[in-house]
Amino acid sequence: MTAAVVIAWGLGVCSTTMAVMSALGDLPPVDLVLNCDPGWERERSYVMRTWYSAWLMSWGVPVESLATGNVREQAVDQHMHIPLWTDTGGPLQRQCTGRYKTRPAKRRGRELLGYHATKPPHPRPGALEQWIGFTLDEWHRMKDSRVRFIVNRFPLVERKMTRGDCVDYLEELDLPVPVRSACACCPYRRPSEWMAIRDAEPRTWQDLLAFDEQIRTAAAGLDGSSASALFVYKAGGQARPLAEADLEADAARERTVEWFQLPLLCGDGACWT
Repeated sequence: MTAAVVIAWGLGVCSTTMAVMSALGDLPPVDLVLNCDPGWERERSYVMRTWYSAWLMSWGVPVESLATGNVREQAVDQHMHIPLWTDTGGPLQRQCTGRYKTRPAKRRGRELLGYHATKPPHPRPGALEQWIGFTLDEWHRMKDSRVRFIVNRFPLVERKMTRGDCVDYLEELDLPVPVRSACACCPYRRPSEWMAIRDAEPRTWQDLLAFDEQIRTAAAGLDGSSASALFVYKAGGQARPLAEADLEADAARERTVEWFQLPLLCGDGACWT
């Protein structure tokens, strides 16, 4: 029997829709809406977190934002791997999902159930139900939890809702629609998404240009890697400095077959949505 239900709130459209549906009674009530913050999301995402946290709490929904580190600083100073593109081909092995999302969420879930965050004893199997905001068009990302005490559930898939349905749901309620959730420096972006950051969030864009230069300096210290240069940007099969990317031209071509092969989303979906 489930003892607690938590929404994994990634600040994006779909997980936000789940939280709103729960608040309004279109989904069952939950015990907590949990956001694990890696320290460098898009500015718009933080604006939406502030707005929706207040809105959800006004409907009696508990909300918590858990600071889990600073991906910008730790990717450079501690060589913590995010899936940056290399000059030798593929991305680095991803460590960010576990560090900033899944492990902190598991620890907070144990505490919610009345247990120590890391020490035995352990919660019984199935004690925590975790809602993840995958939609029908993302059904292939659905996976079971890797720990026994957490059961992953996908209410939007159960209701056969797509991402477009989520946008429609929020708009019909005259609620703001969040941008796609991801760390600001996440390399899994289309050219059009980089353009959106450049045009709408100039401060974040300048930070990204600086970060993109910093990671190439840091690449020389990466143990066990043959890469001599790292990049946040890749399009058309080629990684390049973000400052040199022709975003308009790349965006015009991004929907062609050969360009659509990029892994546009985290492979295991654990960054939530």
